[in-house]
Amino acid sequence: VAVRANPFKVNQKMTRRPRRQFGTIRKILVSLLGCFIFLTAGAGIASAQTNQGEVVPEEARRDLPVVLDGRVWAHAQVGDRIFVGGDFQQVELIDGTVIDQPYIFAYDIDTGVVDPNFRPVVNNVVRSLEAGDDGDTLYVGGRFFRWDDSFPSRIARLDGEGNLDTSFQASASAQILDIDQVGDSLYLVGNFTEFAGLAASGIAKVDAETGVVDASFLPVLDDFQNGSSLVRAIESTPDGSEIFILHYATIVDGQSREAVVKYDIDAPGTPTLSGWNIPWSAQAGGRICQSALRDMAISPDGSYIVIGGQGNDFPPNCDSVLRYQTAGDTTVNFEWSARMYSSVFSLAVSDVAVYVGGHFCAAPAVGAPPGGVTSDFPGLLPGCDVTDPSNPINPSNQDPNAVFRNQMAALSPVDGQALEWDPGSNNLVGVFDLTLIDRGLLAGHDSTRFNEFLVGRSGFFDLEPNTPDTENPTFVVTSPADGSVPETVTELTGTATDNQTVVEVIVRLRNTTTGQFLQVDGTFASASADLPVNLTNTGIGEVEWSVPINTTLVPGEYEVRGFARDEFGNTTIPTVVSTFTIPGVTACTVELNDQDQPVVTLMNFVADETGLSVIRRNESYLSDLEDDQTVFVDTTAIPGDYEYEVRWRPNGTVVDVPCSPSVTVPDDGPGAITTCIASIGPDNSPVLEWDLVDGVNNYIVREDNLGWIATVVGEDTFTDTGRAPGDYNYVLRIRIQGEITDIPCSPTITVPEGDTPVCTAAINAAGDVSLSWTSIPGVVVYQVRDNDGWVASETGTSFVDTNPTVGTRTYEIRYRLAGTVNDLICSPDVVVN
Repeated sequence: VAVRANPFKVNQKMTRRPRRQFGTIRKILVSLLGCFIFLTAGAGIASAQTNQGEVVPEEARRDLPVVLDGRVWAHAQVGDRIFVGGDFQQVELIDGTVIDQPYIFAYDIDTGVVDPNFRPVVNNVVRSLEAGDDGDTLYVGGRFFRWDDSFPSRIARLDGEGNLDTSFQASASAQILDIDQVGDSLYLVGNFTEFAGLAASGIAKVDAETGVVDASFLPVLDDFQNGSSLVRAIESTPDGSEIFILHYATIVDGQSREAVVKYDIDAPGTPTLSGWNIPWSAQAGGRICQSALRDMAISPDGSYIVIGGQGNDFPPNCDSVLRYQTAGDTTVNFEWSARMYSSVFSLAVSDVAVYVGGHFCAAPAVGAPPGGVTSDFPGLLPGCDVTDPSNPINPSNQDPNAVFRNQMAALSPVDGQALEWDPGSNNLVGVFDLTLIDRGLLAGHDSTRFNEFLVGRSGFFDLEPNTPDTENPTFVVTSPADGSVPETVTELTGTATDNQTVVEVIVRLRNTTTGQFLQVDGTFASASADLPVNLTNTGIGEVEWSVPINTTLVPGEYEVRGFARDEFGNTTIPTVVSTFTIPGVTACTVELNDQDQPVVTLMNFVADETGLSVIRRNESYLSDLEDDQTVFVDTTAIPGDYEYEVRWRPNGTVVDVPCSPSVTVPDDGPGAITTCIASIGPDNSPVLEWDLVDGVNNYIVREDNLGWIATVVGEDTFTDTGRAPGDYNYVLRIRIQGEITDIPCSPTITVPEGDTPVCTAAINAAGDVSLSWTSIPGVVVYQVRDNDGWVASETGTSFVDTNPTVGTRTYEIRYRLAGTVNDLICSPDVVVN
């Protein structure tokens, strides 16, 4: 039975983390509206109001997808799916399959199954995710400017199934780091200096459904302290009456506002700058560290915010977490400052804890007095050997006000003192995202483990009810690899993993050619035998195993069977987990059949997982061989002399085995003749048709002036759609016996002229420039250009330039058709006053 300690009790210094059972009692508090309110994060940014009633478990779930590389910057929950965003490229599914899915994916919160229908092609990093208030919308922000075949500019709106809403038209000049929806409005912050073509200082407000920018709310920020980094985070109060913005300026709308600025937004119209402010420079103890601020989070009741960042261990401002009350319209000082001794990157607040992520190695062991700092230890404590709490230079061993925490911590909201929550992370740089949802805490970092469990870059500390362990261990053979063909085997090796301690591994080896099992004494017999196993613990619930083979295995096929058992008696179902082959002597012969076709007979070639065997003819590749194939008939050999060889890869090493004897195909042997006919289709597209050639699978379509057009696999026809008017001479290129043959397609094809597209330009009553142009078949995206400069990308056939440049302007529409860039001049030129 797991006994839960007082969540506010401070943990004492420990040299070793005690092992805990999985799970905890779930206490979910549902709001009066009966809806879920979710936390999202961008660049470690959290925004939610979460009442959970207890601290989340220390153990991250192990039945979820594993992000294999890069960093996870953001999480969000929409319905029963968790969305994960970052700069990663690959994800390992729960069955072990690795997929390429850069920047964003989604999985089921209960099963961990990745949504196979949500596989968008995104061209750059996702930094922020925000679940819409309707429970069926997701907002995505970052650096990207392409989503499948559409071009959202760093902000996208998805429906609950992950489909892009192309009617949402918002655009930023640089990355969006945080998003917050308040009613019908969406607030966006980041490093952009323009939004929807308007000058901006990293803050914008748009319509939550259409993306139309509110031009009346574009605050002007000045005197930035962090180069091109402008605004980091935004938080709104639960009642939607106020927003707080974490930024790097010192002047906002002409008034002094350091670190955080507050706007009142409950009244209709433009948000109003509040007199609420933080005396950031004045409260510093010698180092301001405003440029090092990294995150902000708000309490579930909206009564306080916490902010944190970096700065070389210099409290109260640097390498610390500070709490401020949100009420009032004047200067406010921090209520406490928690000294973290090194970098803070991410924050999240529930009703019982302030969660902190970063690259620190200690947290407060003594609560801060009202308005005070948690530690008065003099000087800097830069020593952060995060993997060893017993290291004498660690702050927890120098400062009596510190306790060891490995890059993640939970602080008391009352005084900033560390709670008994210590999962730990093995990150390289830091924990960049903490996202609270009703069921627990989602965390993102740049390495592989939370609380020593191998879960990848994304971890989920789930508040599901504690249930008896029923999970079976996983048993894996790593050598010999499944399907391999080793010359000899001296050892069997593998791993066994589980959510609990693995206490036993059993391994058996069987010669399936003879049906006998390897015995402990090195002989083979019909009775199965458990071989001696060496175990090495590599982590909680993880072992490596090995079995020495002290006898010579004769040629034949073998299988390894095995299973593992955990401390609760759960056992892997004994099964065959690896097969391999000890080969005999390889050989191959060649003779002509009744049709004068060369027939190659193969002996003792066994394909393994490193690559299938292939047939080569006259030192050139001819064909792949199927598993266990023993006969190959060369149906493409024309009259001539031939030498054959088999190239195969036992254990990844390339070996060429010559086949004997050489053979000669007589003059009446099979040949390869085909014809290619060209014609015009009903839509004026060139159509090519040809006869298939025995042994040829790839047909390359070429045109005299255009070069390569397409490669057609196994088909006898091709339509060249979207070709511009003009004359075309096509050629069909094939490869036979390693030689390239070009077959002219006749006759020459003439694509007739179509209707000439036109574009008109005019000044409308508002003084804007209105453009309208002809729809061009085959064109999806049109670029609107003004005096040779890009203005916008459109999928329709009209555009209004609401911010034209004064003077005489020449507009044009640029489009790509059949690989060629075309410019359609809009007439007449317009004069903008």
